[in-house]
Amino acid sequence: MRLLQPFYCLFGKHHRSHGRAWNDGSSFRSWCEGCGKPMIRTFHGWRLDTEAPTGK
Repeated sequence: MRLLQPFYCLFGKHHRSHGRAWNDGSSFRSWCEGCGKPMIRTFHGWRLDTEAPTGK
């Protein structure tokens, strides 16, 4: 799946990295496997975190 994930990211289908997920005290966070953008877990599932800084 990692080989095709960057192509899925182009169409907005991001997938979180299981090994890099953590709890920051208020919510769960991770990075997208394909493009490396920050992700956050909400009540509706995982989505890109637009408020997080882009640096890793």
